[in-house]
Amino acid sequence: MTRWWRAITRFLGRVDYDSAFVGRRGEAATARYVRRRGLRVLDRNVRLSRGEIDLVCEPDDESMLILVEVKARAVKDGWDAPYLPPEEAVDREKRERLVELALELRRRHRRLNRPVRIDVAGVDLFEPGTWRERVRLRYFEGEVKM
Repeated sequence: MTRWWRAITRFLGRVDYDSAFVGRRGEAATARYVRRRGLRVLDRNVRLSRGEIDLVCEPDDESMLILVEVKARAVKDGWDAPYLPPEEAVDREKRERLVELALELRRRHRRLNRPVRIDVAGVDLFEPGTWRERVRLRYFEGEVKM
């Protein structure tokens, strides 16, 4: 789809999105949130052999490494629609994979060999891709234990 068509549909308020678009919007909202909380975003979408880490962050004192798993969903029926919260998609299997990814990241990059905390962010996007887009974000610190 061309850029001008996307701009017109956004202005008219039509929903035009796919899961990759929703994921990018959720990651961008989470990156803004962690920056406001005083964290520095080192990298986004880090690809490793066993998967992908959405956000790699650190505090200003560089005392630890914070990996953030972002789960984003598009909500179509308003603020009170019954649905499963996106952070519920981080089940036991996903948590184990996140720990494996953290260990692999520390093995590959020796300068990142410091304590690791894994956080989870659940992002609800209401009317994504339109000028009326709203975001509701829930952030859970230390959700995955290492």
